[in-house]
Amino acid sequence: MTTDDCSLNFPQALDALVSLVREWREAGRVTTTAGLKAGLTQHTEGAFSETALGFDSFRAFVEAAAQEGRVQLNQLPSGHWIVLLPGESMSDVPTTSRSRPVAVAGSPREAVDLSRRLRRDIWPSFVDWTPGQRRIWDRTTRRSIMYPVDDAGCPLWETDDARFVEMPAADMGLQLQWMREWAATLTPDTTRDAVLASIGGTGRAGQFRAQLERFGLAAGWRVELHRRVLQHAAAWARANKIELDALLEPRVVTTTRSPVAPTSGTSASTAPADELTKLRVRMHKIIDRMSLVELASLPVRAEYLLGSDL
Repeated sequence: MTTDDCSLNFPQALDALVSLVREWREAGRVTTTAGLKAGLTQHTEGAFSETALGFDSFRAFVEAAAQEGRVQLNQLPSGHWIVLLPGESMSDVPTTSRSRPVAVAGSPREAVDLSRRLRRDIWPSFVDWTPGQRRIWDRTTRRSIMYPVDDAGCPLWETDDARFVEMPAADMGLQLQWMREWAATLTPDTTRDAVLASIGGTGRAGQFRAQLERFGLAAGWRVELHRRVLQHAAAWARANKIELDALLEPRVVTTTRSPVAPTSGTSASTAPADELTKLRVRMHKIIDRMSLVELASLPVRAEYLLGSDL
């Protein structure tokens, strides 16, 4: 077997494996081959490489270590392989990683305000019983996060990186560029210049939004931002051979009903003029806040599309 200058040789790699297994055993971690591969690379600061040692896989390296009598290799009921130290048996080691008990305030009978509900992004963390998921709370962002783990409790992106694809966020620089490109198309010139001047710069926080509200452009920018982000996501999906439909909400299917003449109450056509005006103002405010997707899903009677004044 040959090794690179920066890689461990076979005896050194065996010592490192035994040291890591012993360290994990003392910490109560499950020493599966899947978890140990990433752990050994980190433990040796990148000096371990099974391919540099002449092995086709990490499993083959561990099997060679077992043949040397440095470790034992046993299969769990789940199908994963666990690495034991010489003299150990399956009854001596945990089959799941030890973790600190989760503290739950109060008792199950503690009084709660049933008029309030858990946030939709938090609900799955408490009720989704899918195995192999770890649930944590981010104190800074005040968000609940669920992510898949292997039998050793390691994030799967460390041991199954082919399953995950990094998603490139549209950072501040890119979004400021989008703002400037869109603002440059505005008319008249006074509006364009005012909006452009509000983008970026020291002490300009909130100025862009203020100018959008001033000129009634908030809805237009939301449509443009939605278009830009969708194009950004589509390019990423195409480059990574991911179906774009997997990123999109299902289409909203609306059904039209025949108009039914009101039998009682006050209709919009007979409502007092001031009430009708208030209603129209409110509707305009709501529509100005809608995204392109929400606007496109609004059911509109065909007769309103036939007028020559539209």
